[in-house]
Amino acid sequence: MPAKSVRMVLSDALEDLSPLNLDKFRRALMDRKKEPRVRRNQVEGKNFLDIADVLVSTFSEPGAPQVAVQVLREIGCNEAARTLAKETTRGH
Repeated sequence: MPAKSVRMVLSDALEDLSPLNLDKFRRALMDRKKEPRVRRNQVEGKNFLDIADVLVSTFSEPGAPQVAVQVLREIGCNEAARTLAKETTRGH
């Protein structure tokens, strides 16, 4: 079975978040100080699929999972961060 794409792994991780944690993820992503920055209109009101697309288009396939793991840890979603880190290092 082929490895999942980075976009799919990110989508799966974000889909598993509660609505509150997905909102926290959006906010923390917008609050990042490092460049490139994510603008409010890119993620506000968007679903997990759209946010995964924004992550990949903003941070590239290699960089998006690292940013997502950092943000997940910042908002206290450590299990989701561990799972995502494991999923993205397995096939990539």
